[in-house]
Amino acid sequence: MRSPMLTLLAFMTAGSAGFSTVPDDRPFITRQGDQLMEGETPFRFFGLCASTLNMNKEQILPDWSNRWPDEFEMRSTLDHLRRLGARATRVGIGLSIASPKDPGAQVHVTARRTYNEEAFRALDRLLALAREYDIRIIFPFIASQSFKNTRGVDEFAALAGQPPGAFWTDSGVKEDFKHLLSFVLNRRNTVNGRLYKDDSTILAWQLGNEFDSYAPDRGFKPADWTGAIRDWSLEMAAHLKAEAPRHLVMEAGGVDHAALIADPHIDILSAHLYEYWARFKGEPWDLAPVARERREALRGIKPLVVDELGLASYANLRALLETIRETGISGGLLWGLRGHRRDGGWYYHNEGGTPVNSYHPPGFPAGHAYEERRTLDLLRKEAWAIRGRPVPPIDQPTGTPELLPLADGFTWRGCAGASAYRIERAPTADGPWQVLATGLHDSVIADVKAHEAAGASATPVLWHDELAAPGETWFYRLQAYNETGATPWSPVIPRTAQPPLPPR
Repeated sequence: MRSPMLTLLAFMTAGSAGFSTVPDDRPFITRQGDQLMEGETPFRFFGLCASTLNMNKEQILPDWSNRWPDEFEMRSTLDHLRRLGARATRVGIGLSIASPKDPGAQVHVTARRTYNEEAFRALDRLLALAREYDIRIIFPFIASQSFKNTRGVDEFAALAGQPPGAFWTDSGVKEDFKHLLSFVLNRRNTVNGRLYKDDSTILAWQLGNEFDSYAPDRGFKPADWTGAIRDWSLEMAAHLKAEAPRHLVMEAGGVDHAALIADPHIDILSAHLYEYWARFKGEPWDLAPVARERREALRGIKPLVVDELGLASYANLRALLETIRETGISGGLLWGLRGHRRDGGWYYHNEGGTPVNSYHPPGFPAGHAYEERRTLDLLRKEAWAIRGRPVPPIDQPTGTPELLPLADGFTWRGCAGASAYRIERAPTADGPWQVLATGLHDSVIADVKAHEAAGASATPVLWHDELAAPGETWFYRLQAYNETGATPWSPVIPRTAQPPLPPR
């Protein structure tokens, strides 16, 4: 088992410079008219949604041991965001809810008014680390959807024995949800001792995820649910403000925008802008004009954040990001980043069966079909431009990689900022060393849709030593590098070559 101290030291070595400890008196983000403010300065940002910061959803091992991100996974993801110039991210789509449909699943809410301490300790760690990297968090409480192993509003109502739809109307279920809100807001972080409601790392609490999709996802008439969802949203926004008056409240992609704009307890309006889903629904899919229209409706009134965007051509994305920056929209978050895995490689996710998969900075050939590297380079440029600052030089990769034997080959724990890796071997632990491969990548899955459909949970083998004869013992080491520099070599590991495994 890897020592926690080794994990920490890996992030304190070469490449970890570039961010500083955030002072205790860092201001909360506030709103002033239609702007977000950090003290006396407008707070504007580009970044990515990073749903695995709070809870791993894909490639979950059968024993659920990688459900909650560890420090390595969180630090790597936060460092990737920092490198891209992000000052904020949105975590997940909501807390996970127990359901009989997911036997054995590890979740945040395990029963009515009962919460998983291990899950919330992971959230404690995230908030403490995000503060260190000076990245603010948008945190949505619950999904309107019923995604596997996450679930949402209908499953929450079921914990109280209530039918689907009761989440919005049943007084007992609403009190259960207020209990959850109060539990979270008044929780004392076990890592840094801060009450959540007193932590300026939170940019905004978001009521949930895509409440406007609740009715259409279930084949209901949206008009039949608008009033109930609106009234629920206003009631919960008031409860949030009463419990955490220093934090901002963000609506949930909601319904009855006029009521949400007028409500004094809702500070930020959100928008999800996707070319693919707009085309699917027969809606306007040229995203820049849509963003401009949303902004004009709020100009001088409240801030707008495009908290999900993407599934679009590069040209459409570029025009959208430029429009967000030029019109004064407070920020935009590309969907979505999946991070490094503790047992090697990356987590992967295909977005709705589209050609677009999750993003893995700084971008790799496996993502060529959706222009991963080009898109991330654009996002980095715009993330600095929206702050009125020049794009800084790229840092060399952070820390030191860790080479891991896997099956008849190897995988490794990667480094944030690494564009490639090189591997060497020697007959003894002291050398002499021979370069066996350069230009190796740890993001290697291109057909993520098929990968997920196969129920993949284990990390793939990333490299084989085809020159080693079965029974020979060699010593190996790994180095990460990018266009700026390289990391120290990984700890040396011995490996006795095995015969190739039979095909599966």
